[in-house]
Amino acid sequence: ALIWAAGGDARRLSCPGGNSAGVHSIRTRADVDQLRAEIAAGTRRVVVIGGGYIGLEAAAVLVELGCEVTVLEERDRLLARVCGPDISQFYDLEHRAHGVNIRLEVQVERLEETDGRVSGVVLANSERLACDAVIVGIGIVPAIGPLIAAGATGANGVDVDEYCRTILDDVYAIGDCAAHANRWAENAIIRLESVQNANDMAKTVAAHICGAPTPYTALPWFWSNQYDL
Repeated sequence: ALIWAAGGDARRLSCPGGNSAGVHSIRTRADVDQLRAEIAAGTRRVVVIGGGYIGLEAAAVLVELGCEVTVLEERDRLLARVCGPDISQFYDLEHRAHGVNIRLEVQVERLEETDGRVSGVVLANSERLACDAVIVGIGIVPAIGPLIAAGATGANGVDVDEYCRTILDDVYAIGDCAAHANRWAENAIIRLESVQNANDMAKTVAAHICGAPTPYTALPWFWSNQYDL
């Protein structure tokens, strides 16, 4: 049997300037080390694109390091994909209390450069936000290319059944890249970008391979460290 647990790569900006120097994702240790070095060298004004867990956790750390932080979110509340309005409002107020500039229902038009490095974020309404660095936290692109090439199905992730099996014989997929019908989401086909989901799917696959099939029915749950919370 083959277990595909390849996760994915940080989703990049598709707008002009998205590949400029000073534009970061937070996916690997190397990403963090590079950002830390830039802050040590004087980076202070940071725009975070994406009001999910990655964006908010980064914002909390940056504020504590003395940076001026603006968070841009295209939806009408933070954490809209992963929690209800009460928790969204709680974290919104918490970040504002720490000095984070939260901007909701905004879209990025382009990034501008000065001397080869990002220097500003231009919004769809033509407003320009000056910055020294940008952090992009807008999810991942699931790493499923080889499975799809081999005949597996899937669009936003590779499709798996209740035992995390793809349609390929003896090939399973788990974690961030696995799209499944989730009973807690009215059987909608979703991906869960969560450590806990990867652990739960791994147990499902192990049980199935060992001859004790138990369908994946785990209740999705998440955690986050922000400030002292």
